[in-house]
Amino acid sequence: MSLESRIEAGSRRVLRSPLWVGLLITAFLVVPTFLVPSVPLWVALVSLLTLTPLVLLGTYAIYHAYWRLAGSTGGTAESRVSDSTVESPIAWLRHRYATGEIDEATFERKLDRLLETEPVERRDSAGEEFDLLKE
Repeated sequence: MSLESRIEAGSRRVLRSPLWVGLLITAFLVVPTFLVPSVPLWVALVSLLTLTPLVLLGTYAIYHAYWRLAGSTGGTAESRVSDSTVESPIAWLRHRYATGEIDEATFERKLDRLLETEPVERRDSAGEEFDLLKE
């Protein structure tokens, strides 16, 4: 996995986390109170201690509402993907490779292991055989 893809995957994880987003918003709101010389230190500390829980609760509420409206449970990215859009382990593995979660060597190793343990051909709902590699 390249450095760029690791950074991109890490930034996606941060943006999906209400905790990190809430802390970034709190820092954006509170840091200026520490930098203004006319604001006493105790005022900046009180604003930090009162705003942090309020912003975190608001962020979690917004994320929860978004997840409910989007039809997702709000769990981990893997559980959202596996529950909603991916039917087979190979498709899930392809999705992880496409999003940059795993590198090419890991993808190939896991794909080989899946192909050894699963039959390559299965029947779809109409009873016709299809190839898992081409789905």
